[in-house]
Order: sequence, then C-alpha cells, then structure tokens
Amino acid sequence: MAFILVVEDDPEISALILMMLRVEGHEMQHARDGRQALQFVLERAPDLILMDVMMPHLSSYEAARALQENPQTRYIPIIFVTAKSEMEDRVHGLETAIDYVCKPFAAPELVARVHAALRIGKLQEELRASNARLAQLATTDSLTGLCNRRRFYNELENEMQRAQRYGHPLAVVVFDLDFFKNVNDSWGHAQGDRVLEAFARVLENARRRVDTVARLGGEEFVALLPETASDGALAFAEKVRLATEQMGIACRTFDGEEALEIHITVSAGAAVFKPDDAPQLSKNETPALGSTEKSAHETSQNTPSQACAEQTAPRETPATLDEAISRETRNEARVTSASDSVLRRLARLPESTTESASKNLATEAPNFERDAKLSPLSQEVMRIADRLLYRSKTTGRNRITLEAMGHSTSHGDAPEDNLISEAARL
Repeated sequence: MAFILVVEDDPEISALILMMLRVEGHEMQHARDGRQALQFVLERAPDLILMDVMMPHLSSYEAARALQENPQTRYIPIIFVTAKSEMEDRVHGLETAIDYVCKPFAAPELVARVHAALRIGKLQEELRASNARLAQLATTDSLTGLCNRRRFYNELENEMQRAQRYGHPLAVVVFDLDFFKNVNDSWGHAQGDRVLEAFARVLENARRRVDTVARLGGEEFVALLPETASDGALAFAEKVRLATEQMGIACRTFDGEEALEIHITVSAGAAVFKPDDAPQLSKNETPALGSTEKSAHETSQNTPSQACAEQTAPRETPATLDEAISRETRNEARVTSASDSVLRRLARLPESTTESASKNLATEAPNFERDAKLSPLSQEVMRIADRLLYRSKTTGRNRITLEAMGHSTSHGDAPEDNLISEAARL
C-alpha cells in the first residue's frame, strides 16, 4: 500500500514495527541511524517515516530539519516514536513531525496513527497538485496555451529590472492579426480559434528558451525578448511575419465540409529599451525613452520648412505621467491624420471607412496603468510598442514598425509605399 521507512537503533523495537506494518501490506525499509536514513531517502523517497528521537551520530531533530530543508523531501510526513514522554518533549516534537508516539505503544494505536498520517500526506499531495494546476490556469491562456496578460506583465517587470541592473537591452514586440474579424464573420468563431492556435504555434517555434510569448487578448499577442537589440527584435518580428504569411490553415464550412485554406497576415510594433539611454526616474515621473524621429509618412504632410522647424525645435521632457499621456494623445491624432491618406491610397478605401477603422483602433488601445501594477518604465515600453503597432495597422497590413530609443523604422509588404522608410538590413 505504502512505502515506509523505519529509523530505529533498537533491533527489537524495529523488528516489531516492521512486522506489524508488513502485515498491513506496506513495503518497509529499516535504517539504523539518522545518517543512513538521509541516504535511503535520497535514493528513494518514502511515503512516511517512523523515527526514534534518541539515535547515535545524528539526532532525529537534525535529520528531520535536513529533510525539510530539501525541496524534494520537505513534504514527507514524519512520526516520532520515542520513550521521551514529557510534555515539553512532545510539544517540541510536534513542531517538526506530524505525530508523536510514546513508548511503550499499543500495536493497534501505532497502526491507526500510521494510516492517519498516510491519509494526511495523500491529501496534502492532492492539495499541492491542485494548487499547481490552479496557478497554471491563472497564468495560461486557455485557448492557445501561451502565457496570459497577468503572467506576461510579471515577466516584463522581472526582465525590466534585470535589464536595468545589468545594462542589457530589452525588446517588446506586439503582434495583431490583420482583418481577423473577417475570419470570424466568414468562417465562424471555431475556425477563428484554429487561426489563433496556429499563430500561437508560430510564436512558439520562433522564440528562444529565454523569450516569453503571450496572448494579450483577442487577436493581439506579444513577445518579450531579453538581451535583444533593434536588429534582433526586427529579425524576430520579420521571422514571425513571414511564417504567418506562408502559413495555411485548413478550414471547414458551417456544414463541416473541407474548404480552402485560410491565409492571414500579421502586423507588429516593436519597442527596444536600452538602459544606458534611460534617465533616472522618481516615483511620479514618466520615463523619457527618447523622442521618435519623424518617419517620412508623418513629415510628408508638412512643407519642408515646417518639417525642418519641427526637427530643430527643442523637445520638452514630460514632467508627469498625466502630461505624457496627454502629449501622446495629441501625437497620435497627428499620426492618424497623416496615416489615413496613406491607407486610403493603398487600399483604395473611402474616407469614411478609414476614419471608422482609426476610431476602432483608438478605442481598443489598452490602458496599461489599469491592467497591472507596472512600473512607469514598463508602462512606457508597452505604450510605445502598442503605438507602433497602431501605426503599422493604419499604414497598411502585414507591416512591422520598430522604435529603439529615438529611431523609428518600418518594414512590410507594400513596396509601392515610398512614404515609409525601409528597415535595417536583416
């Protein structure tokens, strides 16, 4: 039934205990002292340990503490069997062991206490397994199996602190499936789920062991890339973009018949944090991650003199988080107005359609201050990555936009769009 280790230096008592519990069907092992017991436990962990208190070489209390300090053996239940029956001894023993039996003992009582300890040990093991399962469910996206938003934000905070401590770059890449609503409307939500699962596999295949990939919600995903500079972030995003573009997802009609494959594309926004370039922050300050250079599609709406004036004008660093958010909102309005003309020219859509799409993107922008207790620096990195994703979506699908502490590049499948600068060579 169970594997029990008896630690007893008295040969007569140990023989009696071994005989009683073998009759009950348990598998038994005997150790003469605490040192031998520790050796046996490391070779094979028992379900229960019966241990005498007074033993040579290593006392039972020292052996029990050694077992409980080891993560692999700390949960093994222990019953002390000893002739020390004083109240102080029993209280001291129960601080370490699950039960305390005094000699001489009655055989039925010892057997009953052993069975009770085994039941408690089994219940505790089931409880630990349930807690581990609940912890996994609380940090895992149920559809794709990737990390969820909660776990990703925890990883982001940890990696941000590590990047600041050791001076390593840190990249965050946000992905959004293009026109995913059309998949749900045309093929149904079940096929949409299959598309999400397929894209999650693309992310898993593209990431390194140290990278974290997560689903933020809906068709929006994110990758956290430690010790990754601009070239690495752009290479990762391009790898995911090409794999997604080449992927075909077999779909079924509403009648359950096989139909054509679904082909999708993805857009991305990447932000690269460099600790050497980041300023020191106080509690209420927003990190100034460097001003983004105006890309060609933004400055094309201005005259050359206006563009020159804007590039040479001094930029003020926001003093508070509210001021930074307000300024960011004004900047987004300017980017949206400049990007709409590009989107209309590429897709040949009427003006009302692009205005509606821009409003939808603006209303769906996440509020990172409410989502989790992120540090101001993490909030700013996520905000920049999300803003660059927004820029990719409003300037044409299947694009990557990257910002690295003052540099902004864009890369995608619209070679005719001469208003957007191409990314660095991969």
